[in-house]
Amino acid sequence: MTADRATNVTIVDADLSRAEHQRALVTMLDAYMRDPMEGGQPPSEQTRRELVPGLRAHPACYVFLAWRDGLPVGFSICFLGFSTFNARPLINIHDIFVDSAVRGIGIGRMLLERIEAKALELSCCRITLEVREDNRVARGLYRKVGFDRVVVGAERIPVEFWHKPL
Repeated sequence: MTADRATNVTIVDADLSRAEHQRALVTMLDAYMRDPMEGGQPPSEQTRRELVPGLRAHPACYVFLAWRDGLPVGFSICFLGFSTFNARPLINIHDIFVDSAVRGIGIGRMLLERIEAKALELSCCRITLEVREDNRVARGLYRKVGFDRVVVGAERIPVEFWHKPL
């Protein structure tokens, strides 16, 4: 657990067997999905219903919750992966979100610091994430804490993130 007295914010490792943490995560996911940067649509009832059981069933999932004055104000969902080139685990930040009402006071940085501490605890070689090209604020924060675009080889060729919907 990490706490910051200046902003009265606490970052906790979520215990998804606790109803309070389950509700907080679903509440934060709703706010995240409604954010214009993420499409502006609330989660479906199916997503609300299946999120927590799905995450609890995942063997390599880490969820962190940010609380301020007893209310959830942010979260991150991360998954443990493996780097074949380094033969070590890595953490991928799949989701990270801070409620718009409290942005700019350091909660995102606190979440990233807790994730980094977990990665070091697990002997990870790196932390990965994806970010929209037009999300200048998030990109600025990520750069400040040491993230950069992925490039490979001596020519430093940028890597793109691709997907195939199923």
